[in-house]
Amino acid sequence: MRALRSGLAVVFLAICAGPAHAVVVSDCCDWASGWTFSSYTAAGAGTATATVEGSAGNPAARLNVTTVTPTPADTAYGTALLTTVSTAAPASGASFTLNIDALSGAGGFGQGQGILLLVAQGGSVYALPLGITGWPLNSFTTLAFSGSFTAASFTRISGAGPATPSFDGVTPTTYGFAAGNNMSATLTQYYDNFRLTIPSIGGGGGGVAGVTAAVPTLSELALVLLTLLLGGAAAVAVRRR
Repeated sequence: MRALRSGLAVVFLAICAGPAHAVVVSDCCDWASGWTFSSYTAAGAGTATATVEGSAGNPAARLNVTTVTPTPADTAYGTALLTTVSTAAPASGASFTLNIDALSGAGGFGQGQGILLLVAQGGSVYALPLGITGWPLNSFTTLAFSGSFTAASFTRISGAGPATPSFDGVTPTTYGFAAGNNMSATLTQYYDNFRLTIPSIGGGGGGVAGVTAAVPTLSELALVLLTLLLGGAAAVAVRRR
Protein backbone atom coordinates (compact mmCIF):
# COMPACT_ATOMS: atom_id res chain seq x y z
CA MET A 1 0.00 0.00 0.00
CA ARG A 2 2.86 2.37 0.83
CA ALA A 3 4.48 1.73 -2.59
CA LEU A 4 1.19 2.33 -4.37
CA ARG A 5 0.68 5.61 -2.54
CA SER A 6 4.19 6.70 -3.55
CA GLY A 7 3.58 5.83 -7.22
CA LEU A 8 0.23 7.62 -7.15
CA ALA A 9 1.88 10.78 -5.78
CA VAL A 10 4.58 10.74 -8.48
CA VAL A 11 2.09 10.32 -11.34
CA PHE A 12 -0.27 12.94 -9.94
CA LEU A 13 2.56 15.45 -9.59
CA ALA A 14 3.70 14.71 -13.14
CA ILE A 15 0.20 15.41 -14.41
CA CYS A 16 -0.24 18.65 -12.50
CA ALA A 17 3.23 20.17 -12.51
CA GLY A 18 4.13 23.17 -14.65
CA PRO A 19 0.84 24.19 -16.30
CA ALA A 20 1.26 26.27 -19.46
CA HIS A 21 -0.84 29.35 -20.17
CA ALA A 22 -2.23 29.93 -23.63
CA VAL A 23 -2.88 33.51 -24.71
CA VAL A 24 -4.75 35.09 -27.58
CA VAL A 25 -3.84 38.62 -28.67
CA SER A 26 -6.54 40.10 -30.89
CA ASP A 27 -7.97 43.35 -32.20
CA CYS A 28 -10.89 44.26 -29.98
CA CYS A 29 -11.86 47.52 -31.63
CA ASP A 30 -11.56 47.47 -35.44
CA TRP A 31 -8.10 49.08 -35.49
CA ALA A 32 -9.37 52.02 -33.43
CA SER A 33 -7.69 51.45 -30.08
CA GLY A 34 -4.10 50.68 -29.17
CA TRP A 35 -2.68 50.36 -32.68
CA THR A 36 0.26 52.30 -34.09
CA PHE A 37 0.86 52.27 -37.84
CA SER A 38 4.06 52.87 -39.74
CA SER A 39 6.14 51.45 -42.60
CA TYR A 40 9.67 50.50 -43.47
CA THR A 41 11.70 49.94 -46.61
CA ALA A 42 13.56 46.66 -46.51
CA ALA A 43 15.45 47.25 -49.77
CA GLY A 44 15.76 49.83 -52.52
CA ALA A 45 13.49 52.85 -52.71
CA GLY A 46 10.02 51.35 -52.18
CA THR A 47 7.42 52.92 -49.90
CA ALA A 48 4.37 51.65 -48.04
CA THR A 49 1.47 52.99 -45.98
CA ALA A 50 -0.92 51.45 -43.45
CA THR A 51 -4.12 53.44 -42.90
CA VAL A 52 -7.48 52.68 -41.31
CA GLU A 53 -10.64 52.98 -43.40
CA GLY A 54 -13.84 53.30 -41.38
CA SER A 55 -16.01 50.96 -43.45
CA ALA A 56 -16.01 47.94 -45.81
CA GLY A 57 -14.17 45.73 -43.33
CA ASN A 58 -15.23 42.32 -42.05
CA PRO A 59 -17.26 44.00 -40.66
CA ALA A 60 -16.85 47.76 -39.94
CA ALA A 61 -13.35 49.23 -40.32
CA ARG A 62 -10.48 47.74 -42.29
CA LEU A 63 -6.73 48.33 -42.61
CA ASN A 64 -5.49 49.48 -46.01
CA VAL A 65 -1.87 48.49 -46.78
CA THR A 66 -0.60 50.01 -50.01
CA THR A 67 2.91 49.42 -51.37
CA VAL A 68 4.72 51.30 -54.11
CA THR A 69 7.69 49.19 -55.22
CA PRO A 70 8.62 49.77 -58.88
CA THR A 71 11.49 47.28 -59.34
CA PRO A 72 12.62 43.88 -58.03
CA ALA A 73 15.17 45.74 -55.90
CA ASP A 74 12.44 47.66 -54.02
CA THR A 75 10.77 46.03 -51.00
CA ALA A 76 8.52 47.85 -48.52
CA TYR A 77 6.05 46.95 -45.77
CA GLY A 78 3.22 48.67 -43.95
CA THR A 79 3.25 47.84 -40.23
CA ALA A 80 0.67 47.64 -37.43
CA LEU A 81 1.58 47.17 -33.73
CA LEU A 82 -0.92 46.59 -30.93
CA THR A 83 1.01 48.51 -28.27
CA THR A 84 -1.56 48.36 -25.47
CA VAL A 85 -1.40 44.56 -25.12
CA SER A 86 1.74 43.17 -23.52
CA THR A 87 2.76 39.73 -22.29
CA ALA A 88 5.91 38.18 -20.92
CA ALA A 89 7.99 36.98 -23.85
CA PRO A 90 7.19 33.45 -24.99
CA ALA A 91 9.79 30.81 -24.27
CA SER A 92 12.28 30.12 -27.04
CA GLY A 93 10.79 27.70 -29.55
CA ALA A 94 7.18 28.23 -28.45
CA SER A 95 4.73 27.90 -31.33
CA PHE A 96 2.12 30.40 -32.53
CA THR A 97 -0.61 30.82 -35.12
CA LEU A 98 -1.46 34.14 -36.74
CA ASN A 99 -4.92 34.49 -38.28
CA ILE A 100 -5.94 37.53 -40.30
CA ASP A 101 -8.64 38.32 -42.85
CA ALA A 102 -7.37 39.63 -46.19
CA LEU A 103 -9.01 41.10 -49.30
CA SER A 104 -7.37 42.02 -52.62
CA GLY A 105 -7.63 45.65 -53.67
CA ALA A 106 -8.59 46.84 -57.13
CA GLY A 107 -5.86 46.32 -59.70
CA GLY A 108 -4.02 43.73 -57.65
CA PHE A 109 -1.90 41.07 -59.31
CA GLY A 110 0.84 38.54 -58.71
CA GLN A 111 0.86 36.77 -55.34
CA GLY A 112 -0.65 39.47 -53.16
CA GLN A 113 1.48 40.60 -50.22
CA GLY A 114 3.93 38.95 -47.86
CA ILE A 115 2.95 38.73 -44.17
CA LEU A 116 5.37 39.18 -41.27
CA LEU A 117 4.84 38.68 -37.54
CA LEU A 118 6.12 41.64 -35.52
CA VAL A 119 7.30 41.58 -31.90
CA ALA A 120 8.40 44.70 -30.05
CA GLN A 121 10.69 44.75 -27.01
CA GLY A 122 12.32 47.73 -25.33
CA GLY A 123 11.64 50.15 -28.16
CA SER A 124 12.88 47.84 -30.93
CA VAL A 125 10.69 46.00 -33.43
CA TYR A 126 11.56 42.61 -34.93
CA ALA A 127 10.00 40.85 -37.94
CA LEU A 128 9.54 37.19 -38.91
CA PRO A 129 8.45 36.32 -42.50
CA LEU A 130 5.46 33.95 -42.47
CA GLY A 131 4.22 33.57 -46.05
CA ILE A 132 2.14 35.24 -48.75
CA THR A 133 -1.56 36.03 -48.94
CA GLY A 134 -2.11 34.78 -52.50
CA TRP A 135 -4.22 36.52 -55.14
CA PRO A 136 -6.99 37.12 -55.99
CA LEU A 137 -8.90 37.29 -52.71
CA ASN A 138 -12.25 38.52 -54.00
CA SER A 139 -13.88 38.56 -50.57
CA PHE A 140 -12.41 38.71 -47.07
CA THR A 141 -10.62 35.39 -46.55
CA THR A 142 -9.24 34.17 -43.21
CA LEU A 143 -5.58 33.23 -43.59
CA ALA A 144 -3.59 31.17 -41.08
CA PHE A 145 0.18 31.32 -40.66
CA SER A 146 2.15 29.23 -38.16
CA GLY A 147 5.66 29.47 -36.79
CA SER A 148 7.77 29.48 -33.65
CA PHE A 149 9.47 32.09 -31.51
CA THR A 150 13.07 31.41 -32.54
CA ALA A 151 15.18 34.52 -32.03
CA ALA A 152 17.62 33.86 -34.88
CA SER A 153 14.73 33.83 -37.39
CA PHE A 154 13.72 37.43 -36.55
CA THR A 155 15.28 40.57 -38.02
CA ARG A 156 15.35 43.94 -36.27
CA ILE A 157 13.53 46.50 -38.43
CA SER A 158 13.61 49.50 -36.09
CA GLY A 159 15.17 50.62 -32.82
CA ALA A 160 18.65 50.34 -31.34
CA GLY A 161 18.17 47.22 -29.21
CA PRO A 162 19.82 43.82 -29.63
CA ALA A 163 19.99 42.34 -33.12
CA THR A 164 17.40 39.69 -32.19
CA PRO A 165 14.56 39.56 -29.64
CA SER A 166 14.74 37.73 -26.32
CA PHE A 167 12.35 34.81 -25.84
CA ASP A 168 13.07 34.17 -22.18
CA GLY A 169 9.58 33.96 -20.67
CA VAL A 170 10.13 37.31 -18.91
CA THR A 171 10.82 40.29 -21.21
CA PRO A 172 7.70 42.46 -21.82
CA THR A 173 6.61 41.94 -25.43
CA THR A 174 3.98 43.42 -27.74
CA TYR A 175 2.84 42.09 -31.11
CA GLY A 176 1.61 43.05 -34.55
CA PHE A 177 2.06 42.31 -38.22
CA ALA A 178 3.41 43.76 -41.45
CA ALA A 179 2.31 43.35 -45.07
CA GLY A 180 4.26 44.25 -48.20
CA ASN A 181 6.11 43.09 -51.29
CA ASN A 182 8.47 44.07 -54.08
CA MET A 183 8.07 44.94 -57.78
CA SER A 184 4.37 45.60 -57.18
CA ALA A 185 4.05 49.05 -58.76
CA THR A 186 1.18 50.42 -56.65
CA LEU A 187 -0.69 47.57 -54.95
CA THR A 188 -3.36 47.67 -52.20
CA GLN A 189 -4.74 44.97 -49.95
CA TYR A 190 -7.12 45.19 -46.97
CA TYR A 191 -6.91 43.44 -43.59
CA ASP A 192 -9.16 42.83 -40.61
CA ASN A 193 -9.52 40.67 -37.47
CA PHE A 194 -5.91 40.24 -36.35
CA ARG A 195 -5.61 37.25 -34.00
CA LEU A 196 -2.37 35.79 -32.60
CA THR A 197 -2.63 32.54 -30.63
CA ILE A 198 0.28 31.38 -28.49
CA PRO A 199 -0.63 27.93 -27.07
CA SER A 200 2.07 27.94 -24.40
CA ILE A 201 3.57 31.15 -23.07
CA GLY A 202 4.78 29.65 -19.78
CA GLY A 203 4.98 31.48 -16.48
CA GLY A 204 2.24 32.04 -14.04
CA GLY A 205 -0.95 33.83 -13.25
CA GLY A 206 -2.09 37.37 -13.51
CA GLY A 207 -4.27 38.63 -16.28
CA VAL A 208 -3.03 40.91 -19.04
CA ALA A 209 -5.35 43.50 -20.56
CA GLY A 210 -6.53 42.41 -23.98
CA VAL A 211 -5.24 38.87 -23.61
CA THR A 212 -7.47 35.84 -23.15
CA ALA A 213 -5.87 33.14 -21.00
CA ALA A 214 -6.98 29.52 -21.30
CA VAL A 215 -7.44 27.52 -18.09
CA PRO A 216 -5.22 24.40 -18.18
CA THR A 217 -7.04 21.07 -17.85
CA LEU A 218 -6.00 17.46 -17.44
CA SER A 219 -5.84 15.56 -20.71
CA GLU A 220 -8.12 12.57 -21.26
CA LEU A 221 -5.18 10.19 -20.89
CA ALA A 222 -4.15 11.81 -17.62
CA LEU A 223 -7.69 11.51 -16.29
CA VAL A 224 -7.84 7.81 -17.23
CA LEU A 225 -4.51 7.11 -15.51
CA LEU A 226 -5.56 9.02 -12.42
CA THR A 227 -8.89 7.15 -12.25
CA LEU A 228 -7.15 3.76 -12.54
CA LEU A 229 -4.64 4.64 -9.85
CA LEU A 230 -7.30 5.90 -7.46
CA GLY A 231 -9.36 2.76 -8.12
CA GLY A 232 -6.34 0.57 -7.37
CA ALA A 233 -5.70 2.40 -4.13
CA ALA A 234 -9.33 1.94 -3.06
CA ALA A 235 -9.18 -1.82 -3.84
CA VAL A 236 -6.05 -2.27 -1.73
CA ALA A 237 -7.68 -0.38 1.13
CA VAL A 238 -10.75 -2.66 1.00
CA ARG A 239 -8.61 -5.80 1.06
CA ARG A 240 -6.72 -4.48 4.08
CA ARG A 241 -9.99 -4.00 5.93
